[in-house]
Amino acid sequence: MYCSHCGKQSAQDANFCSACGAPTGPRPGYVQDSAIVRPRYPRMIAGVCSGIAIHYGWNVALFRFLTVAFTLLSSGTGVLIYVGAWILLPDAPYALPRPSVVQASVMQPQQRPQGNAI
Repeated sequence: MYCSHCGKQSAQDANFCSACGAPTGPRPGYVQDSAIVRPRYPRMIAGVCSGIAIHYGWNVALFRFLTVAFTLLSSGTGVLIYVGAWILLPDAPYALPRPSVVQASVMQPQQRPQGNAI
């Protein structure tokens, strides 16, 4: 893999270029998805700002602030854009919880060892 900043070759699994230090992989905790969705968390109103910000890897709070500033400066046009995005952007699918250690350790009554109870 080649660095997009300096053009030097780096390892495939490297997160940063060894020559210039520029990030080569995705941000930690950020997964590029093919579609913009409105996440179920962290939502303020409908999740439009957080969905767009998370998709592009931007700061959610800063994007919300810029959206409010744009709405105030554009005499409410931002509200129409927000409502349109609310209608067009789909909700993120529900994420099922992973099986936890507690669920795996709970035994059925038939599986419990038999002993003398005091």
